[in-house]
Amino acid sequence: MDAEKYKKIALVAQKISFAFEDSYTDIEKRELFNNLFNKYLMQIDPEEKMEPYDAIIQLGDKEPRQFENLVKEMEKFNLIED
Repeated sequence: MDAEKYKKIALVAQKISFAFEDSYTDIEKRELFNNLFNKYLMQIDPEEKMEPYDAIIQLGDKEPRQFENLVKEMEKFNLIED
């Protein structure tokens, strides 16, 4: 992965990770995050051994369309801002 692509993916992964941590006590938001993580990150990390941040970076590198879909769904549910 080239440095510019990595930087863009890492910034989004960081935004998602921070939003997840900030929303963790909100049961509804936590459930939405978990559902989206299960939907998109399980294909990268089926055994759930990776931290979400690392799995999101792998998703962005290996499955860019799925990465974009994850971001769009998170924006749709107001889990992250665009």
